[in-house]
Amino acid sequence: MSSYNRIAAVKTTVAVLRHLADQKQPVSGQDVARALGLPHGTVMCHLVTLEDERLVRSVGGAWELDMGLALFWARKKSQLQGQIARAADELNQLEV
Repeated sequence: MSSYNRIAAVKTTVAVLRHLADQKQPVSGQDVARALGLPHGTVMCHLVTLEDERLVRSVGGAWELDMGLALFWARKKSQLQGQIARAADELNQLEV
């Protein structure tokens, strides 16, 4: 897999999301840009695109994570619970 190129825009998006996740309250796009060392326009393009996907939301001109990200967590949790249930079934079959 290491022969594939990394996409800089995706890394920027993840950096924006991680920065917002580390904040205790909504922060301005300018604050995000300053913290990440990125142009304000770049950060705002990422933020409004993430907002379209309900991954972040604007609150009084500042930004925070939105509930769309919780769906990823919930789906991963459900997948793990399914794996546990399948493994338990296999163990039960071995005990017969």
